[in-house]
Amino acid sequence: MSLHTNSWVKPHAYIALASFSCLLFTVFTPPLLTPEVAACLPIIGSLPGDLPGYWVRFILSFLLLGVAPGFLAAIFRESSADLGINFRAPILRKIIFWLLVPVAAAIGAIGALSPDLGSFYPYSHELINLVNKSGFDVLVGHFIAYFFFYYIPWEFFFRGFLIFPFALAAEKAFRAQNLQNAGSIAHGNSKNSDTGRMVLAALVLFQTIPSTMLHFGHPLSELMSAVVAGILFGILAWRTRSIIPGLILHTAIGFGTDLLIVLKATGYLR
Repeated sequence: MSLHTNSWVKPHAYIALASFSCLLFTVFTPPLLTPEVAACLPIIGSLPGDLPGYWVRFILSFLLLGVAPGFLAAIFRESSADLGINFRAPILRKIIFWLLVPVAAAIGAIGALSPDLGSFYPYSHELINLVNKSGFDVLVGHFIAYFFFYYIPWEFFFRGFLIFPFALAAEKAFRAQNLQNAGSIAHGNSKNSDTGRMVLAALVLFQTIPSTMLHFGHPLSELMSAVVAGILFGILAWRTRSIIPGLILHTAIGFGTDLLIVLKATGYLR
């Protein structure tokens, strides 16, 4: 029996990979990865300050949350749309969405005013010294690395890989059993819309739990915010059939936080 004809292989493979990815990410990133251990790593261990741990976090995010699930999805011949990679989502053409982006950045900046977040971010405090020495090109490089090595894999893994394949499979099962008369779980047009909504809620909660747990070691206020963000971004991804809107908003929040902290630390803001 092939991988593609055994309906049990795919979900078990996805959940197993997701479990190991989350486990490895937690164990091998700060705070469990101590500065002393990070300094012993080849190549990046020779970087100054806390940059070794910073780059380990980004590299593991890229590999464990991006490359590994992407490779497994390719084995099962998932299309990009089946993973929520959809740049044609109607919401991306709405002005109100793009007005929300600076609002998200402002929310991130306001969060940076709290002492716990202000002392925790950015992921490398050595960046502040580098910005002082070399200018804001360093901060631009940080944002580029943050986006491509962290935010894209994060949103792909949690809001794409852990929602869309399962939700689409559930949707097909409903249709096959004639439990839906008019369409999708998200719109709830059938007499079993309550069941459909429960399935979607379970999937959103399913990815919210590990996405929150991967904030282990972060300030308590962020842990609590991660629960809300996981639910909202999960619903947004499925309702828009795209992880892109959530990716943009999540990135804006993080950039707003780091930008304000760096501007204050370097004396540009008082």
